[in-house]
Amino acid sequence: MRAVTVSGFGATPEVTDRPVPEPGRGEVLVRLSAAGLNPFDWKVIDGAINDVAFPLTIGTDGAGTIERIGADVTGFQRGDPVFGQFSKARQGRGSYAEMAVASEDAIAPAPRTIALSEAAAVPTAGMTALNLLDRIGDVDRLLIVGATGGVGTFTTQLAAARGITVVATATGGKADLMRALGATEIVDHTAGPVADQVESPVDALIDLVSDSEGLHGLLPVVRPGGTILSPVFAVPEGGLPGVDATNFSSAAGAGLLERLAREIDAGHVRVVIGDTVTLSQAPDALARSRAGKARGKTVIVI
Repeated sequence: MRAVTVSGFGATPEVTDRPVPEPGRGEVLVRLSAAGLNPFDWKVIDGAINDVAFPLTIGTDGAGTIERIGADVTGFQRGDPVFGQFSKARQGRGSYAEMAVASEDAIAPAPRTIALSEAAAVPTAGMTALNLLDRIGDVDRLLIVGATGGVGTFTTQLAAARGITVVATATGGKADLMRALGATEIVDHTAGPVADQVESPVDALIDLVSDSEGLHGLLPVVRPGGTILSPVFAVPEGGLPGVDATNFSSAAGAGLLERLAREIDAGHVRVVIGDTVTLSQAPDALARSRAGKARGKTVIVI
């Protein structure tokens, strides 16, 4: 089968021929329709995790139909459309491939109302968004910094569906998109400091991009005792004064994927895809993502 692989840390990704993996106990083999590109994919190539087998097939997210079922799998059968996470770096396996193995508890039935190519873009970013919103709980006003990225667009929509007033950062060219996704107020972060443009204090801040200095600059817009979450681990060791500030790690699993599918099928979330590429174009797409030149969420159609 064709797959995008690397031969070692820092190596250039290339399309190679790999054996079709065999599902083990509690696993399924999926014929992938598409894979979703995440920045974590190239971070793994750069050495983000140590326990990796080479050659490594890159990629975490994907969607497709079940081809074969391993022992003790009870929740799926051949032909089922599924989406979820396929990264098994210890075995050198990932989702940028024609076939991929996933644990039964890392996938779920795909949303019924969107194509599998769209579903492939959902798992990691969507689960992160759900986890973030579950953590902040019942708030009235939420500021999302980095709102136009994959996690940001999911978080904006899911928050708006809960009745939260969303203040989103976006350039002028993306303001209409963010309003269509449910943002009530738009702050153009290129026009000046975000804190100077937020009309009234927020109860919570989800900051997907800022460093520690950037978080400090946003403290004036968060009410005393409010919540700040940083999935990029920008909260300093001593925290931030006057607020509940946390470096946030996201959970994953079939239950979260099932919740996402329900939100999508209920019309609360649409998948915003910035670019669609083929498997042979995936190495260049990874390079664009690493250089910060990706145009929104990238999907690799297989």
